[in-house]
Amino acid sequence: MIHLDQIGLLDRLAAYPLSAHCFSNYVRWITSNVRDGWESYDVIRVLDEGDIERLHLIETRLNESRTILGLSEKDFSRVFGFNDDLLSDESEKVHDILAEPLFVVDLARRGFSPIAKLPPFIRTGTEKLRNADFLASCGQSKFAIELKTIRMENKPKPEPGRVLGNATKPDWWGDMFRRNAVTKIEDKDRRVLAQLANARREYQCDKTMLVLYTRRLGPSTLMTTEDYVAHLEDLLRRYPEVDHMGCKDYFGEVTLVPQP
Repeated sequence: MIHLDQIGLLDRLAAYPLSAHCFSNYVRWITSNVRDGWESYDVIRVLDEGDIERLHLIETRLNESRTILGLSEKDFSRVFGFNDDLLSDESEKVHDILAEPLFVVDLARRGFSPIAKLPPFIRTGTEKLRNADFLASCGQSKFAIELKTIRMENKPKPEPGRVLGNATKPDWWGDMFRRNAVTKIEDKDRRVLAQLANARREYQCDKTMLVLYTRRLGPSTLMTTEDYVAHLEDLLRRYPEVDHMGCKDYFGEVTLVPQP
Protein backbone atom coordinates (compact mmCIF):
# COMPACT_ATOMS: atom_id res chain seq x y z
CA MET A 1 0.00 0.00 0.00
CA ILE A 2 1.29 3.47 -0.94
CA HIS A 3 1.48 5.86 2.01
CA LEU A 4 2.74 9.12 0.45
CA ASP A 5 0.61 11.47 -1.62
CA GLN A 6 1.77 13.42 -4.70
CA ILE A 7 3.43 16.18 -2.67
CA GLY A 8 5.23 13.71 -0.42
CA LEU A 9 6.49 11.68 -3.38
CA LEU A 10 7.75 14.79 -5.19
CA ASP A 11 9.45 16.09 -2.04
CA ARG A 12 11.32 12.82 -1.68
CA LEU A 13 12.27 12.85 -5.38
CA ALA A 14 13.60 16.43 -5.13
CA ALA A 15 16.65 15.15 -3.23
CA TYR A 16 17.86 13.63 -6.54
CA PRO A 17 18.09 16.53 -9.03
CA LEU A 18 18.45 14.67 -12.33
CA SER A 19 15.93 12.02 -11.35
CA ALA A 20 13.56 14.86 -10.44
CA HIS A 21 13.98 16.30 -13.95
CA CYS A 22 13.24 12.88 -15.42
CA PHE A 23 10.46 11.58 -13.18
CA SER A 24 8.56 14.55 -11.68
CA ASN A 25 6.07 14.77 -14.55
CA TYR A 26 5.68 10.99 -14.40
CA VAL A 27 4.85 11.09 -10.68
CA ARG A 28 2.35 13.90 -11.28
CA TRP A 29 0.76 12.00 -14.16
CA ILE A 30 0.37 8.77 -12.19
CA THR A 31 -1.00 10.41 -9.07
CA SER A 32 -3.44 12.50 -11.13
CA ASN A 33 -4.62 9.82 -13.59
CA VAL A 34 -4.30 6.39 -11.98
CA ARG A 35 -6.99 5.70 -9.41
CA ASP A 36 -5.82 2.34 -8.07
CA GLY A 37 -2.65 0.28 -8.22
CA TRP A 38 0.06 2.90 -7.70
CA GLU A 39 2.23 0.13 -6.25
CA SER A 40 2.57 -1.43 -9.73
CA TYR A 41 4.58 1.64 -10.81
CA ASP A 42 8.13 0.96 -9.67
CA VAL A 43 9.15 4.63 -9.39
CA ILE A 44 6.22 5.34 -7.05
CA ARG A 45 6.92 2.26 -4.97
CA VAL A 46 10.65 3.01 -4.60
CA LEU A 47 9.94 6.61 -3.59
CA ASP A 48 7.23 5.58 -1.13
CA GLU A 49 9.50 2.99 0.49
CA GLY A 50 12.36 5.50 0.66
CA ASP A 51 14.71 3.01 -1.00
CA ILE A 52 17.76 5.28 -0.69
CA GLU A 53 20.19 2.79 -2.20
CA ARG A 54 18.17 2.36 -5.38
CA LEU A 55 17.38 6.07 -5.69
CA HIS A 56 21.07 6.94 -5.30
CA LEU A 57 22.06 4.30 -7.86
CA ILE A 58 19.67 5.54 -10.57
CA GLU A 59 20.71 9.15 -9.92
CA THR A 60 24.39 8.17 -10.27
CA ARG A 61 23.87 6.14 -13.45
CA LEU A 62 21.70 8.78 -15.12
CA ASN A 63 24.26 11.48 -14.30
CA GLU A 64 27.03 9.29 -15.74
CA SER A 65 25.01 8.89 -18.93
CA ARG A 66 24.27 12.63 -19.11
CA THR A 67 27.95 13.50 -18.67
CA ILE A 68 29.00 11.07 -21.40
CA LEU A 69 26.49 12.62 -23.80
CA GLY A 70 27.33 16.20 -22.76
CA LEU A 71 23.69 17.18 -22.22
CA SER A 72 22.02 19.53 -19.76
CA GLU A 73 19.55 18.01 -17.29
CA LYS A 74 16.66 19.51 -19.28
CA ASP A 75 17.91 18.21 -22.63
CA PHE A 76 18.70 14.79 -21.17
CA SER A 77 15.17 14.28 -19.89
CA ARG A 78 13.74 15.56 -23.19
CA VAL A 79 15.75 13.48 -25.69
CA PHE A 80 15.01 10.23 -23.88
CA GLY A 81 11.26 10.90 -23.68
CA PHE A 82 10.94 11.17 -19.90
CA ASN A 83 8.58 14.13 -20.20
CA ASP A 84 6.19 12.65 -22.78
CA ASP A 85 6.75 9.03 -23.88
CA LEU A 86 6.91 7.91 -20.25
CA LEU A 87 3.47 9.28 -19.38
CA SER A 88 1.55 6.06 -19.88
CA ASP A 89 -0.77 3.80 -17.93
CA GLU A 90 1.57 0.94 -18.90
CA SER A 91 3.54 0.50 -15.68
CA GLU A 92 6.42 -1.36 -17.41
CA LYS A 93 7.07 1.54 -19.83
CA VAL A 94 9.58 3.09 -17.44
CA HIS A 95 12.01 0.22 -18.05
CA ASP A 96 11.84 0.73 -21.82
CA ILE A 97 12.62 4.43 -21.36
CA LEU A 98 15.48 3.80 -18.92
CA ALA A 99 17.09 1.18 -21.17
CA GLU A 100 18.56 3.74 -23.58
CA PRO A 101 20.32 6.17 -21.19
CA LEU A 102 21.66 3.29 -19.12
CA PHE A 103 23.02 1.59 -22.25
CA VAL A 104 25.06 4.73 -22.95
CA VAL A 105 27.07 3.89 -19.81
CA ASP A 106 27.58 0.32 -21.06
CA LEU A 107 28.89 1.58 -24.40
CA ALA A 108 31.31 4.01 -22.75
CA ARG A 109 32.64 1.28 -20.47
CA ARG A 110 33.39 -0.80 -23.55
CA GLY A 111 35.47 1.92 -25.15
CA PHE A 112 32.92 3.70 -27.34
CA SER A 113 33.58 7.44 -27.64
CA PRO A 114 32.18 9.83 -28.60
CA ILE A 115 28.55 8.72 -28.19
CA ALA A 116 25.59 10.77 -29.45
CA LYS A 117 21.85 10.28 -28.99
CA LEU A 118 20.26 10.61 -32.41
CA PRO A 119 16.93 12.34 -33.16
CA PRO A 120 14.02 9.99 -33.91
CA PHE A 121 13.87 11.00 -37.59
CA ILE A 122 16.23 11.91 -40.41
CA ARG A 123 14.80 14.75 -42.50
CA THR A 124 15.98 15.00 -46.10
CA GLY A 125 13.92 17.40 -48.20
CA THR A 126 10.34 16.18 -48.02
CA GLU A 127 11.34 12.78 -46.58
CA LYS A 128 11.22 11.86 -42.90
CA LEU A 129 13.06 8.60 -42.26
CA ARG A 130 13.18 6.70 -38.98
CA ASN A 131 16.55 6.90 -37.28
CA ALA A 132 18.68 4.63 -35.13
CA ASP A 133 19.15 5.40 -31.43
CA PHE A 134 22.85 6.19 -31.21
CA LEU A 135 25.93 7.16 -33.15
CA ALA A 136 29.17 6.00 -31.52
CA SER A 137 32.76 5.30 -32.43
CA CYS A 138 35.00 2.46 -31.29
CA GLY A 139 38.55 2.35 -32.56
CA GLN A 140 38.55 3.43 -36.19
CA SER A 141 34.90 2.46 -36.80
CA LYS A 142 31.76 4.57 -36.58
CA PHE A 143 28.62 2.66 -35.53
CA ALA A 144 24.90 3.23 -36.01
CA ILE A 145 23.35 1.53 -32.97
CA GLU A 146 19.76 0.54 -32.21
CA LEU A 147 18.57 -0.79 -28.84
CA LYS A 148 15.36 -2.81 -28.64
CA THR A 149 13.70 -4.09 -25.48
CA ILE A 150 12.30 -7.59 -25.12
CA ARG A 151 9.69 -7.39 -22.40
CA MET A 152 9.67 -9.56 -19.29
CA GLU A 153 6.83 -11.89 -18.34
CA ASN A 154 4.04 -9.81 -16.83
CA LYS A 155 1.57 -12.41 -15.55
CA PRO A 156 2.72 -13.19 -12.98
CA LYS A 157 5.42 -10.57 -12.67
CA PRO A 158 8.84 -12.23 -12.19
CA GLU A 159 10.32 -12.54 -8.75
CA PRO A 160 14.10 -12.76 -8.26
CA GLY A 161 15.11 -16.41 -7.92
CA ARG A 162 11.89 -17.76 -9.40
CA VAL A 163 12.26 -19.06 -12.94
CA LEU A 164 9.27 -18.95 -15.29
CA GLY A 165 8.83 -20.97 -18.46
CA ASN A 166 8.51 -24.51 -19.72
CA ALA A 167 11.25 -26.12 -17.65
CA THR A 168 10.62 -29.57 -19.17
CA LYS A 169 11.72 -28.38 -22.61
CA PRO A 170 15.48 -28.44 -23.26
CA ASP A 171 16.89 -24.93 -23.77
CA TRP A 172 13.44 -23.35 -23.46
CA TRP A 173 15.13 -20.16 -22.27
CA GLY A 174 17.29 -19.98 -25.41
CA ASP A 175 14.30 -20.66 -27.63
CA MET A 176 12.41 -17.90 -25.81
CA PHE A 177 15.24 -15.42 -26.32
CA ARG A 178 15.69 -16.22 -30.01
CA ARG A 179 11.94 -16.24 -30.70
CA ASN A 180 11.47 -12.86 -29.02
CA ALA A 181 14.48 -11.44 -30.85
CA VAL A 182 13.16 -12.52 -34.24
CA THR A 183 9.70 -11.14 -33.41
CA LYS A 184 11.23 -7.78 -32.49
CA ILE A 185 13.33 -7.63 -35.68
CA GLU A 186 10.50 -8.72 -37.97
CA ASP A 187 7.98 -6.34 -36.37
CA LYS A 188 6.53 -3.57 -38.59
CA ASP A 189 8.14 -4.80 -41.81
CA ARG A 190 11.61 -5.08 -40.27
CA ARG A 191 11.57 -1.43 -39.28
CA VAL A 192 14.58 -1.82 -36.99
CA LEU A 193 16.73 -2.89 -39.95
CA ALA A 194 15.53 0.12 -41.94
CA GLN A 195 16.43 2.42 -39.03
CA LEU A 196 19.97 1.08 -38.97
CA ALA A 197 20.30 1.34 -42.76
CA ASN A 198 19.02 4.93 -42.73
CA ALA A 199 21.49 5.96 -40.03
CA ARG A 200 24.37 4.16 -41.70
CA ARG A 201 23.73 6.05 -44.91
CA GLU A 202 23.02 9.45 -43.33
CA TYR A 203 26.02 9.52 -40.97
CA GLN A 204 28.39 7.53 -43.22
CA CYS A 205 28.85 4.81 -40.63
CA ASP A 206 31.22 1.90 -41.07
CA LYS A 207 29.09 -0.60 -39.16
CA THR A 208 25.69 -1.24 -37.63
CA MET A 209 24.85 -2.78 -34.28
CA LEU A 210 21.56 -4.10 -32.94
CA VAL A 211 21.36 -4.70 -29.19
CA LEU A 212 18.49 -6.59 -27.56
CA TYR A 213 17.71 -5.79 -23.94
CA THR A 214 15.97 -8.85 -22.55
CA ARG A 215 13.98 -8.18 -19.41
CA ARG A 216 12.92 -11.82 -19.19
CA LEU A 217 14.09 -13.34 -15.93
CA GLY A 218 14.15 -16.91 -17.27
CA PRO A 219 16.80 -16.39 -19.98
CA SER A 220 18.84 -14.07 -17.76
CA THR A 221 18.94 -16.67 -15.00
CA LEU A 222 19.75 -19.71 -17.13
CA MET A 223 21.70 -18.50 -20.17
CA THR A 224 25.48 -18.23 -19.98
CA THR A 225 27.58 -15.82 -22.03
CA GLU A 226 28.35 -18.73 -24.36
CA ASP A 227 24.60 -19.32 -24.85
CA TYR A 228 24.03 -15.69 -25.76
CA VAL A 229 27.00 -15.73 -28.16
CA ALA A 230 25.63 -18.80 -29.95
CA HIS A 231 22.17 -17.27 -30.36
CA LEU A 232 23.54 -13.89 -31.42
CA GLU A 233 25.75 -15.54 -34.02
CA ASP A 234 22.68 -17.35 -35.34
CA LEU A 235 20.82 -14.04 -35.59
CA LEU A 236 23.76 -12.47 -37.44
CA ARG A 237 23.59 -15.25 -40.03
CA ARG A 238 19.85 -14.71 -40.35
CA TYR A 239 20.16 -10.92 -40.68
CA PRO A 240 23.40 -10.17 -42.58
CA GLU A 241 22.38 -6.49 -42.84
CA VAL A 242 23.57 -6.14 -39.23
CA ASP A 243 27.32 -6.18 -38.54
CA HIS A 244 27.21 -6.67 -34.76
CA MET A 245 24.55 -8.13 -32.48
CA GLY A 246 24.37 -7.58 -28.75
CA CYS A 247 22.35 -8.48 -25.70
CA LYS A 248 21.88 -6.90 -22.30
CA ASP A 249 20.19 -9.25 -19.86
CA TYR A 250 17.96 -8.83 -16.82
CA PHE A 251 21.00 -8.42 -14.56
CA GLY A 252 22.76 -5.86 -16.74
CA GLU A 253 25.38 -8.14 -18.32
CA VAL A 254 26.25 -7.10 -21.89
CA THR A 255 27.38 -9.47 -24.66
CA LEU A 256 28.49 -8.14 -28.07
CA VAL A 257 29.14 -10.36 -31.10
CA PRO A 258 31.61 -10.01 -32.66
CA GLN A 259 33.51 -7.84 -30.21
CA PRO A 260 34.06 -4.34 -31.76
